[in-house]
Amino acid sequence: MRGESAAKRLLEELATGCPSPDPDDRIQHAYRPVAVSDHTGWQWPGTITAWGTGPCGSALCHLRLSGVPAPRWVVHDPDRITLLVQEGI
Repeated sequence: MRGESAAKRLLEELATGCPSPDPDDRIQHAYRPVAVSDHTGWQWPGTITAWGTGPCGSALCHLRLSGVPAPRWVVHDPDRITLLVQEGI
């Protein structure tokens, strides 16, 4: 299995250039398991802990990757961040 440093680099890459959520927008707290793809196709387990909206209206998610201690705001890219089905939802 790949190490924490690779997961941390992936999270940093996704967060690069991501604006903070619009301060006038309410942050919606959540708990959504996800699989995050890196450029090689490797799937990383993670969790979205909140949703927000960027200044230009883009959907932002507060993403935590397994093994990385701090979550980051990233632009939600459904091609790379796949919401996993939860039982009963």
